[in-house]
Amino acid sequence: MRRARAEWDELVVEFKSTHADRIHPLRASLKQVTRETVFVIDRLLDQKGWSRADQSALKEIACHTAEALLHANPDDVEIRTIFDRHSSMTFQEAQREEIEDLKQQAKEHMGIDLDDADIESEEDLVQHVYERMKDDEARQQEHSAERRKSRGQQKAEASAQTAKRYLRELYRKLVSAVHPDREADAARRAEKNELMQQINRAYATNDLLTLLEAQRQLELIDPDHANQLGSERLQQFNRLLAEQLEAAKTELRSLQDAFRVDHELPPGRAVNPQDLHLLSQRRARELRAHINQQKRFLEVLANKGSTKRWLKEQRRFDVDSDED
Repeated sequence: MRRARAEWDELVVEFKSTHADRIHPLRASLKQVTRETVFVIDRLLDQKGWSRADQSALKEIACHTAEALLHANPDDVEIRTIFDRHSSMTFQEAQREEIEDLKQQAKEHMGIDLDDADIESEEDLVQHVYERMKDDEARQQEHSAERRKSRGQQKAEASAQTAKRYLRELYRKLVSAVHPDREADAARRAEKNELMQQINRAYATNDLLTLLEAQRQLELIDPDHANQLGSERLQQFNRLLAEQLEAAKTELRSLQDAFRVDHELPPGRAVNPQDLHLLSQRRARELRAHINQQKRFLEVLANKGSTKRWLKEQRRFDVDSDED
């Protein structure tokens, strides 16, 4: 299980590194041409001779594009200024209205009342919703645990306490044997000091496997040691190891599921390097397509005449779509 977790962590780290090298420059380019689009439309709107319909359409495009940029970076003062100049309400007012709508939706569809919460952004709202859901889930689990409490569970808890007691005994035995201050040789003392830190971390997290490995490193285990442990202690150790293995599997599954959701990968399917390579290529193609589309739009906005022709075509297209 440790190998599986290490392989997963290595896979994710490598993906993030290569993904960042490929994607971040493209995202920066897309942001640059998108910001330029907002500035160009703002300059066009300063010119005279626009019809009311053309002016309204340009303002709508400028505000829509600026709003998308501001959601990614609310501190972009230049873009915020352009949005506020051409919108019927400031970005702060629009954001406050959007938050109120989201709060109302959370109340209607999820039963979460956030009227008393201090929320300044959409991220704050999401965090408050998550915390409320987490608190509700914890209360439900606590209530269910109390209802399911039985003699069998009490026995299991007693068994867990016994396993922890054996774990503590093993820890004390290892600490006594490995204590660096009792070692005269400097090199050996350094090794024992590192091993002592490893033992302390393992005991703090109930990591029985690491403690047993440390015991093996110290050559405390002889061929007949398993028989000396006694059947009851072996059962407790096996139970504790099984619990730790299941917890590690659950944690790894959760990490993989979250990764699939974040990157829109099919659920339940094993993630491999080839899938991640294809994912990174697909994201890069999509970003290049958006960049090229935005650049073509900038060519349209290069002068007033081409912009007017484009707006006229858009209105004609909208009319045809409505008729269809």
